[in-house]
Amino acid sequence: MDTPTYVIILSFVISAIVIFFTKLSKGTEIKKIKILLFYFTAVWLLITSLGELLYDWAGNNVCSKYLGCIEGFFGYDAFEHLFFGVALAIGLILFDKLYPKYSLLKEEKWKMFIEIIAIIALVSVAWEMYECAHDAFRLDILGEKLVNWRVHLNLLDQPTNLDTMGDLSFDLLGGVIGFFLVFIKNKDNLI
Repeated sequence: MDTPTYVIILSFVISAIVIFFTKLSKGTEIKKIKILLFYFTAVWLLITSLGELLYDWAGNNVCSKYLGCIEGFFGYDAFEHLFFGVALAIGLILFDKLYPKYSLLKEEKWKMFIEIIAIIALVSVAWEMYECAHDAFRLDILGEKLVNWRVHLNLLDQPTNLDTMGDLSFDLLGGVIGFFLVFIKNKDNLI
């Protein structure tokens, strides 16, 4: 296996351990949510900094044997979006618990779920619009040569529609996971 695959697998294994021990701990619900938020935000920042800044594992021309290519629906970039969605959902729930007066979220769990998914969708679409604007600026204004099919070079932020749909899908999937991480208690007290 390649190093990016090990990083992703290790992130999931440690996530499972943190979730398990957080759910077993005797702390208050808010303290548990804070621990989950801190952890998932740290993992998202770590995965993003490794993939985007340090090693370019999330670059468009990068393919991994097990994670797939970044230009498609899946790839290392998908996990950046997945952990972002989890962290954002947990952050919205924590904000709701700490500041109910200022929260947009409803009391009913199913309404809260829909609102969290809608907020994550809005943030995700805004990010994809930023990537599109960044590509347009670099191509049209700066005149950079970001694509060369002859040498298989594609340096666009949004190389394909499939990449954009994958990013949005994994953001939303992360939001669903984040919501259920907070509200699933045990089999007697589901949501």
